[in-house]
Amino acid sequence: MESPVMSKAEALSVAKGNLYDLFHVEAGIENGKITGRAGGTLGDILNPFVQQFFERLNSLKVIARVNGANVYNIYNPPHPTPAGMRFLARKVRMMVYKMAFPVTANLAITHKCQCQCVHCSADPFKDPTRRELSVEEIKKVVDGSLELGASLIIYVGGEPMLREELYELIRYVDKSKAVPMIFTNGLLLTRENVKRLREAGLYSLNISIDHNEALIHDEFRKVVGCYEKAFEGARLARAAGILTGISTYATHENLKEGHLERLLQIAVKEGFHEVTIFDCIPSGKYLKDASKILTPQERKQVIALARKYYETTPIGVNAMALINSPLGVGCYGANSQFYMTAYGDINPCDFNPVNFGNVREMPIQAIWKKMVTHPDFNKRFPSCRMQSKAYRKKYIDPLPTNPKLPIPIESIPQDAPVNFEEALSVY
Repeated sequence: MESPVMSKAEALSVAKGNLYDLFHVEAGIENGKITGRAGGTLGDILNPFVQQFFERLNSLKVIARVNGANVYNIYNPPHPTPAGMRFLARKVRMMVYKMAFPVTANLAITHKCQCQCVHCSADPFKDPTRRELSVEEIKKVVDGSLELGASLIIYVGGEPMLREELYELIRYVDKSKAVPMIFTNGLLLTRENVKRLREAGLYSLNISIDHNEALIHDEFRKVVGCYEKAFEGARLARAAGILTGISTYATHENLKEGHLERLLQIAVKEGFHEVTIFDCIPSGKYLKDASKILTPQERKQVIALARKYYETTPIGVNAMALINSPLGVGCYGANSQFYMTAYGDINPCDFNPVNFGNVREMPIQAIWKKMVTHPDFNKRFPSCRMQSKAYRKKYIDPLPTNPKLPIPIESIPQDAPVNFEEALSVY
């Protein structure tokens, strides 16, 4: 989507003025399609940009409807709601300030978990000597994230449902600005807890499923019955009106042996709204094991599989092999999202251990600016950084085995920037 050209005077007026007075969107639904136009002082200038956005939305499959509004995936607010339209305001701010602003805030609210996953990406962040953020500290980060323009607040862990204040934190999200989501292992999705989640205003949840076979999933998680409880909880959530997805990942083995496709078949049969297929990324416990990275041919397999089920079934399917590639949006980290550990450390994403500051020492707005103005993070990276040989050569390969995470950006030598052309080599 091309961005409209704004004069210096117009840009300054947006920066200094009330953004709503200068630019807002009036939209509705006609015959299932989003229609409308830009209003405000800059409405005529920005209207072509808005129409491009509507055309893009209307080309997508609607996977659900919430209060009459269209849902295209469970990571974005319904359209055309005020929260959904904040995507356009974010784009305008990016044009004005010449820097990225986040769509998504991934906030770990605890590192406690009932599972002991062999592949856990969050496990190396655990530090029993450190104190997890208080509810008020987390709320301050939520406020800062919304101020930056985020329209999705994801509470993660560990297992976020182990923190009793989760319901309070979900309720705290201003639903006119953003939607709250959780990633969960599903063990605590009881009827009573699901009712509380719905009453607090939870929009969507992803359950993490490692394999299509219950015994193997439970073995990965080290919890007997985890698979069945996750699916039972997801059914309760859907019955309560919460959008549900499966979060899984592609590996050399589950692609070759057909397990990933069988999990997609289960998702369709169960009635999930969406499946997100992450690449198997060398992070967390496997930070130094680049053998987990998919081959170019395997990425093509994932993309073809996702396209097949997106086009032939009611569910949405997100293939990060495509989304995080040069043909998609590239790396989300330090572009449209950030990750916060339960102790307040801010990293580009939950797979990337490089740290730009702690919210107990700096406001999230200042840390975000520090991150997106850094020479290696100040523009769109064409691929997932953690799968890029160029990025890993500078940021990951020099680390010792089992390093203490996260890694302060200040500890990384900055004598040579990451080679963007080399970043394309995995494709």
